[in-house]
Amino acid sequence: MSPDGSFRIGAEALLRADAQNLERWAPAQAALQPAHVIWCTGLGKSGLVAMKLASTLRSFGRSAHYLHPVEALHGDAGAMGEADAIVAVSASGHTVELLRFLHHQPLPMVAVARPESPLAHLARATLDASVEREAGGEAPMTSYLVATALVDSLALRLRAGHPLMHPGGFLGLRGRTVRSLMRSPPIVAPTLPVSGCIPLLIDGAVLLAGGGIFTDGDLRRVVGADPAALQRPVGEVCTRGPVTVGVDAPASEALDRMERRDGQLSVLAVVGEAGEYVGLLRLHDLVRAGMGA
Repeated sequence: MSPDGSFRIGAEALLRADAQNLERWAPAQAALQPAHVIWCTGLGKSGLVAMKLASTLRSFGRSAHYLHPVEALHGDAGAMGEADAIVAVSASGHTVELLRFLHHQPLPMVAVARPESPLAHLARATLDASVEREAGGEAPMTSYLVATALVDSLALRLRAGHPLMHPGGFLGLRGRTVRSLMRSPPIVAPTLPVSGCIPLLIDGAVLLAGGGIFTDGDLRRVVGADPAALQRPVGEVCTRGPVTVGVDAPASEALDRMERRDGQLSVLAVVGEAGEYVGLLRLHDLVRAGMGA
């Protein structure tokens, strides 16, 4: 347990919010689901929650933007269309600037606030974000936690089958297959001398007909131990049972196979349904696809 009890207070508040919103999700979803654009607004910590909602909705393929309520009063509300909707977040539900902006708005609106608040009275539906006490005393720490959980759950309900629009990083790789990143495999005969493989190691490895892989690391290892190995058949010094990945496997699975081992791999052999070699996948290719993002 945290020394200040904030974890316990937050956990209790989340369970309470879950129970007190059971009947509130359907009207909130009905108000927002048809919207062309969902405008998310709030001030202070609640503004950060609104920004998080807009960002998450965009990841789910929905058109959503954060709109600062003060800027909206000074002209930015002109970007809003007749087929749009609003999500307004306020811990108190009494934020003056927010109420001034929303007072005459005709668009469907969902409030994330206290149900008895002025903001809730302006909304078509309200998600109850009230908390019994704040872990930070006057600071809105617990209410921030609850509001964030509510908008995340709301975003999931509004996803409606949209794919995850997250091309970068590990999440992006989950949506890409090995096939989209692999390179054509240089396949050589096992009888080819090691020296003959050197010009073909541009992608870090060659594959052997009949099974096996010979990498630039293998080249350094065998020639460093015996320079005469350059004349030996590559089939005598290759790795016969290499780590492989299926051509239609998620790219994230390939990354996992490269990294979750004692010695990290920099290249994988890609195999088809029958186990035949169809490509090479380099760690560098995964990095370029977004792992550095």
